[in-house]
This record gives sequence, structure tokens and C-alpha cells, in this order.
Amino acid sequence: MKLSICVITMNRVMQVEEALKSCFQCDLPKETEFVVIDNASTDKTEEVVKGILENCGYTYYYEKLPENLGVGGGRNYAYEKASGEYVYMLDDDAVIDCENNPDFFMRAIEILDNHSLIVTLTTQIYDTAWKKNRCESRGPKLKDGLYKCQMFCGGSHFMRSTFFVEGPYLSNKYGYEELPPSLRVINRGKINAFCPQLRVIHKPAINKWDWGKEENHGLLIETIALSYAIKRMMYPRIFSLILNIAHKKRIKKYFGNIESVKDKARLIAENLKKDYPIKEKVSFFTVIRMFFDFGISVF
Repeated sequence: MKLSICVITMNRVMQVEEALKSCFQCDLPKETEFVVIDNASTDKTEEVVKGILENCGYTYYYEKLPENLGVGGGRNYAYEKASGEYVYMLDDDAVIDCENNPDFFMRAIEILDNHSLIVTLTTQIYDTAWKKNRCESRGPKLKDGLYKCQMFCGGSHFMRSTFFVEGPYLSNKYGYEELPPSLRVINRGKINAFCPQLRVIHKPAINKWDWGKEENHGLLIETIALSYAIKRMMYPRIFSLILNIAHKKRIKKYFGNIESVKDKARLIAENLKKDYPIKEKVSFFTVIRMFFDFGISVF
């Protein structure tokens, strides 16, 4: 099997239908399979998805789980059911920009076929809530239209299945599940790449990432704390002080010196390290190399 297209979904029957149909509007290799993992939906997701896949002309696997495994857990489950040389993960509320990218999948496969060091390939994601692109070309240029990136983007990315022998994502419910595998790629001398010409359109029902709205502050605190906790687990101890300083600066930037926010962030970080311990470390030289490639954001 050349390509596995994976979608994790829960109670988004209309969105997942649109996501799957957008894939069929693109050119696909003959050896393509679809893997849809349903995180215990209570709507008509099963009926609609099976109706689409049973008549699609491609191999497919659908499973409705008895409980919600979250984003990371669901993606790991899908990854382990996939048999493709390349595994593509698409958010269930996103669609391929097939009008401008009918060769979306074929171009991605060509990039991966021709660049053996590339393990993950992130596409551009235009967000209708943000009204702008979510990904920027901040890393070193590999060639025209192709850049290094520090972390692949969960909403739309390809992975080389020979690199990850099992589901690589952090199995938490939500947030930064892409960071540990991204760091492993770089630590082993491989590349996370970004191709801005390959584009999907993310169509969230609500804008959870508007940090100016108080109702989104919980997610912002979680985002800051999860990134910090993962790096503390995976970076060598020598970087602990600079990670702690960077973490405190991020909290202060958005929340000032509110003690309750600091306490909540501390609790989130502690719980992540307790519930999802990561044993694999990246080397000192990997962190230094990332710093030269991506700047202070690596901390």
C-alpha cells in the first residue's frame, strides 16, 4: 500500500463527510486506503462514513471506539491500523484545497519519494477562523518551496511509516501530541519538512485560538504548560533553567503575574509528566542544532 489517509472524528458528521469527499476530488495513487477512527460519536457519523467509504473504490477501515481516546490516542490507533508506506493525517474539520491542489497527494508522495531524509511533511493550513495561514516558513530552506520545520502540524501532515514502527503521538486527549515525534525525527538526523504550496483549509466551528477571549484562556494555559512539560522531559537537564525562564515569560506575556494561572500551568505540566512519561531524550547537540535552525522558540 502506498498511501493511508487517516481521519479521526467525533460528532462532526457534516465536517468529516466534507473532509473525506475533498480527498476523492484529488488525484490518488491506486494503492490508497482510508482509515477512519470514530472516537465514540453519538451522531450519525458511522452511517454517513460507511456510506461514503463503501462506494469509494478504495480499501478502507472504519472503527467506532467504545470511548473517546482523544486526538493523540485516536491518531495512534489509526496509525497502527494503517498499512501505507506514507500515512497522511487530516483533521475532520479540514478539507483539501482540491480546486487549487488537485495533485495534492501526488506532489506530497513525489517529495517523500525523492527525499529519503524527510520523515514528516506538513502542508499549509489556511484557517477560516484566523482568516490567514497557520504555518509559516520559518526554518531553513531545503529547496524551492520546501523548508525545514521544528514541529509538524497535526491538522495536515504526512509521515514515513518505516520510521515510526508504532503510533508515535503523545496519547493525551489534546495538545502538542506532535511535539515528541517531531523531536525524535530531528534527534535521529532526519527532517520535518513544510511545503507551503500544498494547502488544506481548516474550517473550525468556533475559534478556540483567539487568546483575547477569556473563555479561551484555559486552552492557552494548557498549550503553554504542555509544551514546557514535554521539553522538560525530552531535553537534557542542562537546559532546565532556560526552559523554566521561557515558560515563565510566556505566562507573563499573556497573564501577567496571576498566581492562579501559574498554579494551573504547574498542575497541568506535573500531571502530563506523571500520566504520560517520556523516556526518550534528545541530545545536547540536537537542541543546539535546533536553536541555530529555528531560534529561541525551541525553548
